[in-house]
Amino acid sequence: MRRRLWWQIVHVDSRSSDFSGTRPSMDLILSDTKPPINILDEDLTPEMTSLPPERQGITPCVLTIIRCDITKFLRKITPRSQWDGHWERLTSSHLSVEEKDSLINQIEELLETKYIQYCDPSVPLHFFTSVIARSALCKLRMFAHNPRQFADRGVKLPQKDRDVIWANGRKLLEYGNALHGHARIRPFTWQVGSSYLWDTLLYVLIETRHRRAGPDVDRTWLLIAAAFDHYPQLFQTAADPLFVALGNWTLQVWDECAAACAPPPPEPPFIASIRRCRRANAVAASEDVRSAAVPAPLPVAAAATASGSATAASDYGGQNVRVDEIPAGDCSLETYDFSNLLSFDLEPDEWAQWERLLAGRGV
Repeated sequence: MRRRLWWQIVHVDSRSSDFSGTRPSMDLILSDTKPPINILDEDLTPEMTSLPPERQGITPCVLTIIRCDITKFLRKITPRSQWDGHWERLTSSHLSVEEKDSLINQIEELLETKYIQYCDPSVPLHFFTSVIARSALCKLRMFAHNPRQFADRGVKLPQKDRDVIWANGRKLLEYGNALHGHARIRPFTWQVGSSYLWDTLLYVLIETRHRRAGPDVDRTWLLIAAAFDHYPQLFQTAADPLFVALGNWTLQVWDECAAACAPPPPEPPFIASIRRCRRANAVAASEDVRSAAVPAPLPVAAAATASGSATAASDYGGQNVRVDEIPAGDCSLETYDFSNLLSFDLEPDEWAQWERLLAGRGV
């Protein structure tokens, strides 16, 4: 029971660090606490003098045990001096891509034989468990083949690595959309953050731009559209540079893909929403320039607000609102200088800027 509690604290600390923009506690992550064993609650009694035998299949503590297995794997694949609980350490050159793939194959076999094969999709906990386990494998492979490591060496990303990123990035979007599309697993979704989405969208957009047309590209746009629908904060008033960057790159890639098709496909609603946000932002910016010439006095209430802390903008998060239904007036976006996606191929500085952008949001 102490093991269960300890690892739940580790998980809550990790999720809290995602929200607050801080690093998770090293004392927690680097502890030598053993993982809990796979048993039912009724297997534990006050009178027991030894641990009960582990059960095969899915038990109520399965999610904690899976997290322990993945944490153990990440410790194994990353030098102890660099381990900070972040999956991004998989992008380091400490191990070759082939060595990383071999180790990922081992954790995949473990997750498949120990958990996934016992999952019954009709049971909410089982369904959630299978999606989480498979998502973890996709994320591991995507980070192991991360294009940043090739840009650091001044080498273009090989096609075989592009194919791995393309396949696993699309799967990860599909799994993420599945978690949001089933009301019966909503009690479990608090355990899933949004930080996985930003890298995934960037990688998928880069690879979509390289392919431009075809059935797989068409399917990818449907996945991207669903992801935008599940995260309408991409269009909220207080949009930050990360959301602006992803929106700009999405428009850029869509325009290039549409131009490569004959005839061009109809524009999806979420693309139209991004354009509407950009137009609203341009109009707001020009009005700000004109009004700055003759500043008007602030009303008393407004002055009090301005002198205090900044107030939170209207937020669509947590509401069932589709992005194409959000009015243009709620889409004011701050200006930021973003690079063309092509620059990511051979420019380590662009990856460093992207990582700073993510770090600024605590993801």
